[in-house]
Amino acid sequence: MPDYTTSFLSPVTQEEAYRAVAEKMSQWWTPTSGPFLAVGDTAKTGFGGESYWVFRAKALVPQKLIELECIESNMVSEQVDDPQEWQGSTLRFEFANEPGGTRLTFTHIGLSPEMKCWKMCKSGWDYYLPGSLQDYLKDGTGKPNSY
Repeated sequence: MPDYTTSFLSPVTQEEAYRAVAEKMSQWWTPTSGPFLAVGDTAKTGFGGESYWVFRAKALVPQKLIELECIESNMVSEQVDDPQEWQGSTLRFEFANEPGGTRLTFTHIGLSPEMKCWKMCKSGWDYYLPGSLQDYLKDGTGKPNSY
């Protein structure tokens, strides 16, 4: 089955879009323990409660590509049987220059419809990526989780 993917055009430079993902996730997604400035950097995210995820930067190509591998997953939800369901998956952000700005394409490699968390996770990405991140890029005001 296909991985989750979404794409949108934002009226910003590739550098601005890249920095928003690599350095400013807490401004549009959820509190994150640090930026991704070099391959190997790790950061922990969560949504309150017992759930958390740790990501390691496995590819950082300025203004072009960010790949973050989930190296720890503790997704606590009634909708999920395996709290490690995200472990080993990769968040892939691609940035391409287009007329009118930057096309950001996001793929959560390893998140597919047969997974228990699919509906919940797809809904979350649909909110945070073309919604909160796009708002953050346009006017500096994202809608991050603030537990």
